[in-house]
Amino acid sequence: MPELSPATLGFREDGAQAWTRGLRGRQVQFRLLSTLEDLIQAERLQEEVFGVTDRDLIPANELIVVAETGGAVIGAFLPQEPEVAAGVLVGWGGFVGKPRIVSDFLAVREPARNLGLAEQLKRLQAAVALQQGFQEIVWTVDPLRAANARLNFGKLGATANHYENDRYGATFAAALYGSMPTDRLHVTWDIASPRVLARLRSQAGTAHPPEAFDAGPRDLSSARTIEIPADIDALLAVDPAAARDWRMLLRAALPQAFADGFAVTGFVPSTTPGSNPALLLTRQE
Repeated sequence: MPELSPATLGFREDGAQAWTRGLRGRQVQFRLLSTLEDLIQAERLQEEVFGVTDRDLIPANELIVVAETGGAVIGAFLPQEPEVAAGVLVGWGGFVGKPRIVSDFLAVREPARNLGLAEQLKRLQAAVALQQGFQEIVWTVDPLRAANARLNFGKLGATANHYENDRYGATFAAALYGSMPTDRLHVTWDIASPRVLARLRSQAGTAHPPEAFDAGPRDLSSARTIEIPADIDALLAVDPAAARDWRMLLRAALPQAFADGFAVTGFVPSTTPGSNPALLLTRQE
């Protein structure tokens, strides 16, 4: 397997199954969560960040078996609240053609979202997964969320070529989505590939790596872009009908692009005030 570890990505060992990394002047601790007491924090974050009800959240007494699948529950802790998780990432071990981690959810508390915790949690997840013998990480993501697209496709180097309508049902996380269908992109992060490994290593020494958007080819026969809203939450708050229109637009555009042989491989940020960012799609050979 590729030689990649938390240490090579800039995480300093801080006890058993724990690491520290400097982020914006703070020494943030990352550690694997395995006790019921710790995993209850993952329950609370699901409620706080996603607004899910007891019916939809994954309880601590299920999360406690994640490690037995080869996966991990990783928590991030800020120095001012060392026992309160500011972010949690859950990934189950699995096998579909190759060893893979099925990344279930990533949640970061609102006050900590300017620190880059989500990116660092994913990078640490990749290093731990590779050490365990896994070759890829998969998850689903709402294509309307620009911040997630920027992280997944622009920074991490993940890709997507499958779209699923209303994966979780319209009642899921109603506090976050209202009654809008929960369409999702299926994302694949090929953590053993030279492309992804090079990206991870190039950012290892930087707490805030430069933006790594895939510029991609500009020949329209081999690349295209599909706009997404700059802030879907703000739009939902003021114009739910317009947000739903965006959902239907992408529901039509992305599956058609995939059928034409394209995959989402990058992110194009908005360049002027009032303009929208876009998903970058490139033709797959």
